[in-house]
Amino acid sequence: MTVRRILCPIDFSEPSDAALAYASELALQLHAELHVLHTWQLSAYASPQSDLAKDTEHALEKDLHAAITRSITNGLVVTHHLKLGPAADTIVAIARELQIDHIVMGTHGKTGLERFLVGSVAEQVVRISELPVTTLRKKHHAHS
Repeated sequence: MTVRRILCPIDFSEPSDAALAYASELALQLHAELHVLHTWQLSAYASPQSDLAKDTEHALEKDLHAAITRSITNGLVVTHHLKLGPAADTIVAIARELQIDHIVMGTHGKTGLERFLVGSVAEQVVRISELPVTTLRKKHHAHS
């Protein structure tokens, strides 16, 4: 199997920064495209055309650029995507749309009651995606 396109969904957390750094190294080694995705949802009371939605999207766009700048140090050019929708379903849909070959994402490693109540986006993606998914829980350190 040839990996030509990698998708790295991020949530601006330390595990997603680690996943993004890992995904960029992997993309560089494999000469693959790297796509970075952040999904977000609105309050049930807000419309996608509202000022709140537009302001939120603008702020998230800045956060997305900052995360890419912070985590990718190898000069790799990435394509970024900001999508409105439920995280796991949106990640899988975008992966299909972009013809992604591999997903790399961070996981918070929640256990017990917290995992039962909140669930894990990474776990949902692993369950519903037909693609290989690499998850990283701890900060990734590049090896020289």
